[in-house]
Amino acid sequence: MKDKAGEAADRLLVWWKKSKRDYPWRKDLSPYKVLIAEMMLQRTKADQVVPLYRAFLRKFPSPRDIASARPGEVEDFFRHLGLLWRAKKVRMLGKDLLSRFESRVPNSREELLSLPGIGEYAADAVLAFAYGKDTAVVDANVCRVISRLFGLESRGEARRDPRFREMAKEMVPKGRAREFNWAIIDFAALVCMPNNPKCGVCPINLLCIYYEGKRGLG
Repeated sequence: MKDKAGEAADRLLVWWKKSKRDYPWRKDLSPYKVLIAEMMLQRTKADQVVPLYRAFLRKFPSPRDIASARPGEVEDFFRHLGLLWRAKKVRMLGKDLLSRFESRVPNSREELLSLPGIGEYAADAVLAFAYGKDTAVVDANVCRVISRLFGLESRGEARRDPRFREMAKEMVPKGRAREFNWAIIDFAALVCMPNNPKCGVCPINLLCIYYEGKRGLG
């Protein structure tokens, strides 16, 4: 299983070099900007977030700017996405980073999880993308890839199933967590979609239990 995880990771990284998506939060990897991107990306399509992300950072380039914003300023940015409830979390986040961490985004999982609006996925994303730590970033889309590849069935919500998290960790190549997590995220969006996955052009199809089953039925 370990060899398969490593081979799949290597193939995904080769695929990603030619197929990766281009987003501003993948270019400037300062922890604050990565954290803001992850808060905006929660349950929102990435392409919708791009203009909001750029405009927000022009207006609020630091946690101090969020903390000192006038009433309604932060909300105006999130109103365009119909996500006013998220604005409250962002305002609380700015104030918390300023008061507890002197505007610094912490680099420990425990401290990240203590921040308003930051769950396991966002915390792991900051660790992997901003700090380059060997951390798996696991959401429902990543779990779908792992489920199909290894034939795992979830017990309840897959991203909360420790078996999926352990398998995701197994796949992360040492020292390349940033690239690998982007690769599997893009792969889930472009090839291993929920419906009608593109198994015929999949770079890991010959390793995949799901694909093997499809061929058997064909």
